[in-house]
Amino acid sequence: MAHILRKANYVGKSLRANGIVEGVSKNITIKDYVNLNGVKFLGKGKVTIGNYFHSGEEITFLTSNHNFRNASAIPYDNTYMIGDIVVENFVWLGHGVIILPGVTLGEGCIVGAGAVVTKSVEPLAIVAGNPAKKIGERNREEFYILKKEGKFH
Repeated sequence: MAHILRKANYVGKSLRANGIVEGVSKNITIKDYVNLNGVKFLGKGKVTIGNYFHSGEEITFLTSNHNFRNASAIPYDNTYMIGDIVVENFVWLGHGVIILPGVTLGEGCIVGAGAVVTKSVEPLAIVAGNPAKKIGERNREEFYILKKEGKFH
């Protein structure tokens, strides 16, 4: 865990790193009470992880991609398309999730195992699949009551 503290832009209180965490750089901001159970940060963009984040194993945050549209070479050129990733508070990612550049994961959303998230996810949504699609939603009333009461895990 020392390498995370040393290499990240910022690390908040009570970080738990229970798995292998790779690719940490000054582009990574980790807020309070975060659980990283096996995460890889790839690319040149920024990743901001909010409070009370929980991850499964083998999570990938991909913040850049090669330019392949109107490229000067095939299959892509030397230009990188960079997109920062924002993970708001109380987000939970299942095993093997991949988050692509430019995505924001809204507060309290859940991403099912193996999902590939290509677009931003609204708060409290439950998404799954490749590409990830909304399959449900958390109970809003219950979520906000638990949040107000400070019942966090």
